[in-house]
Amino acid sequence: MRTTLRVRLEGHLYLLGLGEPQRDLIREVLLFLRDRGDGDTASVVRAGVDQASLGRIEEKLAGGDVGLSIGEVHVLFSALTAAAVVIPSEQEFFTRIGFFKDQAVSLANALVRDIASAVDSR
Repeated sequence: MRTTLRVRLEGHLYLLGLGEPQRDLIREVLLFLRDRGDGDTASVVRAGVDQASLGRIEEKLAGGDVGLSIGEVHVLFSALTAAAVVIPSEQEFFTRIGFFKDQAVSLANALVRDIASAVDSR
């Protein structure tokens, strides 16, 4: 999986050009957190939004470039890192998410780096 993202700014939206594996990883993590049985309060602590909002962001990732607010980008970062914490073992993470934990962490780091780079080059 590539560890760079195509990011461009359009107004106040960050247009993310995600590859299919990147999109799949993020969607699986969002669905995992959305479907946990521990409720909205835990979801807000982990990802910054309730479970329904996780589902709405996941739906935005269904195809093509996706335009997200900086708050929604933060949700992606939080979800990727939270899933790596919530699922303790590498094997369990791979079984549930279909990717390795280090791929989730690398993608979270790429979000920060490439969003910041897009802003700085403005």
